[in-house]
Amino acid sequence: MHPPSLRYFGEVARSGSLRHASDVFDVAPSAISRQIAQLESQLGTTLFERSARGMALTEAGRLLVEYVDDGERRLATLRRRLDDLSELRRGTVRLAVVEATAHDFLPRVLERFSRTHPGIEFRVSILGSAEVAERLLAHEVDVALAFNSPSRDDLMLRARMPQPLQLIGAPGHALLAGEPPTMRQLDGVAAALPDRSFGIRRLVDQAAAAARIRLRIALEANSLQLIRNVVAATELVSFMPELTFRREAAAGTLSAMPLQGTAFARASIDVLTARGHDLSHAARRFVTVLAQAARRGPDSLVY
Repeated sequence: MHPPSLRYFGEVARSGSLRHASDVFDVAPSAISRQIAQLESQLGTTLFERSARGMALTEAGRLLVEYVDDGERRLATLRRRLDDLSELRRGTVRLAVVEATAHDFLPRVLERFSRTHPGIEFRVSILGSAEVAERLLAHEVDVALAFNSPSRDDLMLRARMPQPLQLIGAPGHALLAGEPPTMRQLDGVAAALPDRSFGIRRLVDQAAAAARIRLRIALEANSLQLIRNVVAATELVSFMPELTFRREAAAGTLSAMPLQGTAFARASIDVLTARGHDLSHAARRFVTVLAQAARRGPDSLVY
């Protein structure tokens, strides 16, 4: 990456001989001499004292040797770092994800990936579905996990994990005691819902409009964790994909049930990248692992 004049200069400086540099580079001594003369002209100083005994560096020449040696050290460091990147010994992956994935699924994928590639760093932003796509298209992140993303030409769908929305409530809640209810049976029911930045909320609003009902929104929040905690402690209900409440369901602090006759059954968590965005080697590898985990489902991931 050094220009030829600097490479020739460095070799003559080390050996003190044009002839030796000529042998190293297989270039005529006169050509090397011309390159060094041009370098001296560009820098406006003499780099060598020429004598019958050879080429001796001037003070300016010694300064240039320090510059060349420093550049070679930096180049060697760059090559080592590039090797580290290509062999996944270092690198950074930037993620934008919806909160539904942050409770259980994503931590498991990160843990599994980091066991194999401990030098890879992650930068994770937890956002609403719309902002996840915006960050991806602005190339501010490499990979996204979105809820129920629409088909778009500027996004690449790498994998889709079915995650039907379910009705959740405290154990023993009347609506979760019998047969799965329809959306019409929830007319006027008090609910805790995420705000409209969440894909979950948009799907719930669409289902309510299609059923011509109105939920009584007793709590609106931008935190699924808060909503789960409130639902577990009150008579409020909510709607979430299984990924968000697996641990609470296993612990018996939340109950869940699918709803009849809604679009909830077709909901999914989607692995996305921006079309035309050149991913780093680390990001490409993580996309592969993430997509495999999504296709196999959360039950394929164990700590």
